[in-house]
Amino acid sequence: MDIKGLIDCHTHCKFSPDGRDEPSELVKSAQQLDLKAIAITDHCECNTWFEPEHYGIDSSKADADDIIMYNCKSFHLASIQPMKELVRQSFGELAVIHGVELGQPLQAPEIADEIVGDEELDYVIGSLHNNSGMLDFYYLRFDEMSPQQINSLLGDYFEQVLQMCEWGAFDILGHLTYPLRYICGKYNISVDTDCYKDTIVQIFKTLISNNKGIEINTSGLFTDLKKTMPDAKLVKLYRELGGEIISIGSDAHCAEDVGRGAALGAELAKECGFDRAAYFIKHKPVFVKL
Repeated sequence: MDIKGLIDCHTHCKFSPDGRDEPSELVKSAQQLDLKAIAITDHCECNTWFEPEHYGIDSSKADADDIIMYNCKSFHLASIQPMKELVRQSFGELAVIHGVELGQPLQAPEIADEIVGDEELDYVIGSLHNNSGMLDFYYLRFDEMSPQQINSLLGDYFEQVLQMCEWGAFDILGHLTYPLRYICGKYNISVDTDCYKDTIVQIFKTLISNNKGIEINTSGLFTDLKKTMPDAKLVKLYRELGGEIISIGSDAHCAEDVGRGAALGAELAKECGFDRAAYFIKHKPVFVKL
């Protein structure tokens, strides 16, 4: 499938702690690819909103990689005016969307409410990168855990995602199977998501009843996971339950990765029964044909 006319609704620029390029560079890549829409959705991690010292961490003694996602507030505040100016420009048929990736909203709900209360935002991705009181799944040593510990961890994860969906102040649920990027990908440990099907069904039903959608995050295709997040089985389940709203996101952290995997994500969506995907303007879905 040609990438022309498709969308990328999950990207990060220099206004994410782990992003690199100017937002205008991401837009330029989207134009070169003839995308229909690009959403710039920089990290707003609610549980690491402030500097490390706020959480009792001495940044002078910490490994830089361990504290990279702290102080998201400063990045977000720095992004507001440049993003406002960017989205006011005309880019022909390309829609440029000011969004955020809202991480762990229920771990600091007052911060989450402040972020989503910004009327300038068009689009919010709801994400969960770590269970409450734990490190990001990126940092966990799953090779040192028993199968029972991993099962418990994932059970807690999906329950916390469900609670986030019941809260519901976002437009799209981001990368539902994020922990599998590391459990199955990095550590090559097999996981059967059927073990968590009852909770996942409740997640999907909650999203559907609240007119929210799910993201097909294509970044996993280019890691050891070799799958989208979620994979085809779960995207099909969402469709069978009546789900109608999907977005496609590369999770790019640099301009050169904008649109990466979008064609594969669109093919997967079609195989699962979708003939359109959505981007958002003022939190309202705008559909494009796949």
